[in-house]
Amino acid sequence: MKKTKLFIAAALLALVAACTPASDNCTEKCCTIAEDSGKELRFESSDKNLELTFLWGEKMALSYAHHGDDAVGCWYEAALPSRNAFCMRDAAHQSIGAEILGLSKHNYNMMLKFAANISESKDWCTYWEIDKDDKPCPADYTSDNDFWYNLNANFDVMYACWRLYEWTGDKRYIEDTAFNNFYSLSAKEYVDSWQLNPEQMLKRTREVNRKPDAKRFGGSRGVPSYVESYGGLYSSSDLVATIYGGYDAYSKILAEAGNSEKSKQMAARAEEYRRHLDEKWWSSDINSYHTFWTNKGEFADGEGLTHVIWFGAVKEAARIKGTVEKMLARKEWNIENISYFPLLWYRYNYSDEAYKILKDIVLARRCEYPEVSYGMVEGIVSGTMGIEPSASKKRITTLPKITGENYVQISNLPTLGGTINVRHNDNRTSALLNNTASEITWEAAFMGEYENILVNGKSVKAEKRTDAMGATISYAEVKLDKGEKACCCVK
Repeated sequence: MKKTKLFIAAALLALVAACTPASDNCTEKCCTIAEDSGKELRFESSDKNLELTFLWGEKMALSYAHHGDDAVGCWYEAALPSRNAFCMRDAAHQSIGAEILGLSKHNYNMMLKFAANISESKDWCTYWEIDKDDKPCPADYTSDNDFWYNLNANFDVMYACWRLYEWTGDKRYIEDTAFNNFYSLSAKEYVDSWQLNPEQMLKRTREVNRKPDAKRFGGSRGVPSYVESYGGLYSSSDLVATIYGGYDAYSKILAEAGNSEKSKQMAARAEEYRRHLDEKWWSSDINSYHTFWTNKGEFADGEGLTHVIWFGAVKEAARIKGTVEKMLARKEWNIENISYFPLLWYRYNYSDEAYKILKDIVLARRCEYPEVSYGMVEGIVSGTMGIEPSASKKRITTLPKITGENYVQISNLPTLGGTINVRHNDNRTSALLNNTASEITWEAAFMGEYENILVNGKSVKAEKRTDAMGATISYAEVKLDKGEKACCCVK
């Protein structure tokens, strides 16, 4: 067995050496992809920093997973570990990392728990945090009149459910009554109850829905931001951006369900929030968005910019750049925000900054917080490797953004009712094996402007598009039946 492992390792090293830029990067040999006959997720790379971070993240994240022995059913910890619970923000953020690690049952169960517990008695909130005993976590809940709640939460869960559908193709996120009830109530009753319509965002106060008998969480029953430490807060740009993300997701859910008319209405609602964000919150003086609206009737700035770009609410490249660079200039971030950064920095072409976090994360204070390991796993798979499934389009996109002349491969990655294997040799050669439930279109994408792409050795004219930052992406679309593989590369 040891000799076999040594032989495989030697073969992989030889393959990497043969695929350096000094050689022909588009030979059949360079497009080799392991046809792993096993079922276990497997990640490997010639970049050992990246490989070690993925293995650390996988082990840490799975240590927080619970597989049905508790009253709540399958779940993973998405809160302070000592609470034995999962909260809406953390679970929404951890959900794609969880899918990558095979925790699909856990995701569905947890999201369903949030959706099913929305109620008028809570002013159309659900439970912010649910514990292993299938009860609202006592750290955040006393009664329906007295509980902690961040107002972003309903829309964050809506956004997460759409992303989960796109990754898995699980139609329950589109069709189940409990989910549709949650989406509909959040989009109308919840917004009206908490005075969250665009024209109300700079007029509302913290007195909205405050209950006189709320002794413990009176001031936190409806925090209008994910920033919990800023006093005198009435509204925030991260709340506006999250609502945008929720409406945008709901529009896509409705379109996928065949309700085109209501889908258009929700898309129009999303656009209202995007315009409100651009027209009211953008500041040319700081070349970024303000983060808070205060009880003094003025804007203030702090750490809330992460969610402004997480939900894709900013469309203008110059404003994305200003916001990202303001974030990069900030000296200190809490670990929860840092867990978002690898995926975000890769998305907006700050690859060096993304890689530095991935390389150094295990040394960070509080790196054991659950969001971190799930975020690093997603940051590598969807950031470094650029893997983005879309059930609505029956498509898988890959877009490598690898640091250095390295290979990266993932095998048995769960998605679209099956698995895929993907390998990148630096940023110019990609191979994909389709073991999903059906035929897919593989969008093999590469940063840069190329006239042609070699697909299985045959030159085809490259298609072009630009990303959010205006950078050119060249790609080829390849149809792959179940069990088929292909290789694409650029010179």
